[in-house]
Amino acid sequence: MEVGGERRKAWKFPPRLMYSGREFAWLYERRDQLAFLDGHVRAFAHMGAMARRCVYDNLGLAVRKIIGAKRELTGWFLALVSQYLFEPDFARIGEGHDKGGVESRGKAIRLAHLTPIPRGESLEGISRQLLADLDAAFEVRRDVSGTSASELWTQERAQLLPLPATSFEVRKPVPVEISSRSMVRIEGAWYSVPSRWARPVKPPVKSARTSTEIFCSAPPGCGSTPRLPQPWGRR
Repeated sequence: MEVGGERRKAWKFPPRLMYSGREFAWLYERRDQLAFLDGHVRAFAHMGAMARRCVYDNLGLAVRKIIGAKRELTGWFLALVSQYLFEPDFARIGEGHDKGGVESRGKAIRLAHLTPIPRGESLEGISRQLLADLDAAFEVRRDVSGTSASELWTQERAQLLPLPATSFEVRKPVPVEISSRSMVRIEGAWYSVPSRWARPVKPPVKSARTSTEIFCSAPPGCGSTPRLPQPWGRR
């Protein structure tokens, strides 16, 4: 992507409903668990409902351990599943065609909507335009029998689960230690904090997809800063 005149690499989260072909896509600066969870929350909110069963490959962001045919979920993904109450299912190891519809469609989205390389002032702005393009293409799509995608979506929508009253909060608390130079290290990147916080305390940090909040109870205080796009550097 070209963001603010700077060429950047981005990761795409492209879930798809297989009956109607209704799809979603959002772009992220990192391929990490916060982006993975945020993509689910945004996709569910955009569609206004969620599938009863979601199929994944055995990615480490969702699976902590494979035990025979069973999967032990990571803590944060289990929390997401518990709030939305859908059933996570996983493809067989080495059998990528189990979810080939999503794999092939992800490539098609890149060729149809992200070529040539899109430009924008922010990755969020590019993502919103991409999503608008996908919705517009969906409205005019028809299957081989001539049935419109909108008709199929109406049928599928009645079978989906309703959203919970509150959405999942995509934030990861991490304890950190403030150095004598008023710096904290989070995910490999350095952030500065007020000098009055420079003492041997370990304030909790809530790292979200786009921002990092640092809390300090002695003295009271809270600071928020944009999350660095890469796990290095300083802010």
